[in-house]
Amino acid sequence: MKISVVMTTYNGEKYLEQQLDSILSQTLLPAELIVCDDCSTDGTVLILKKYQQKGLLTYVVNDHQLGLIDNFKNAVSLTTEMNYVALSDQDDLWLPDKLERSAELLKTLDQQLPAMVYTDLLLVDENDKVLNPSFRNELGQDKYRHNLQTLLFGNFVNGCTMLMNPALKQYFREIPNDVRLNHDGWIALAAFTFGEAKEIPLPLVRYRKHESNVSIAADTKPRNRYRSTLNEVITAVKGNDDFLSAQFETVRRFYERFSEAMTPFKRAYFEQFLQLEQRHYLIKKLAYRSIVKKFPRN
Repeated sequence: MKISVVMTTYNGEKYLEQQLDSILSQTLLPAELIVCDDCSTDGTVLILKKYQQKGLLTYVVNDHQLGLIDNFKNAVSLTTEMNYVALSDQDDLWLPDKLERSAELLKTLDQQLPAMVYTDLLLVDENDKVLNPSFRNELGQDKYRHNLQTLLFGNFVNGCTMLMNPALKQYFREIPNDVRLNHDGWIALAAFTFGEAKEIPLPLVRYRKHESNVSIAADTKPRNRYRSTLNEVITAVKGNDDFLSAQFETVRRFYERFSEAMTPFKRAYFEQFLQLEQRHYLIKKLAYRSIVKKFPRN
């Protein structure tokens, strides 16, 4: 199995070398490491140049800023056609056997179908102190089974943990660049709808939470059950909630693009979820709680 690791960078000089070294120290080394930089203004490109001169990676600097989704789409498009693809953030640390463990499991899946393997993560701070040994636990995603029905209510696949086969890689080019969720949610929908996706329930990435990492800062606020309940009541009374709005947008766009290719059962799951979009906040909240209770984690 030949693996292409793709990374996108933007002003990531602080942690970049640590992450590059963790990729280049894998027990299963990638066949290629491709980095697309989105017009960094710090020392990121100098670091990439140093590694490229040693023959350790290939990098390109975009002519203009593309943003996160288009930058990843560009990076994936540069990979060797039949290679498997692993996505990388610029500020994490991969455990040494991340690629090897992922590849071993992915080999057991049907390679004619879009297939992926993903893992749990260790949540760490900017000083590498462990905040939670399981990111799934941090977000409550370890309480229910991972399947298409639960995925529709919220993505639980982090892009930086993915290893995907060439059949799934083809769905990357279809990602709209104006959806509010990131590329990982779209690719997870493709795998769970048309192929296979398996989780390694072990943290194989040290996932760094810091001020510049906006993507996880909002998801890892300290949780307080009473405050959360009060906020739900206030939101329900006001009637102007934003609950699942970004998720509805992504699911709707995916459904519009691929509904005709779905099996009747899969299409029905999408339609049942999308029917909730204009319903009252409490109806949506109860539907979410019902679906996660229907599929308890074994």
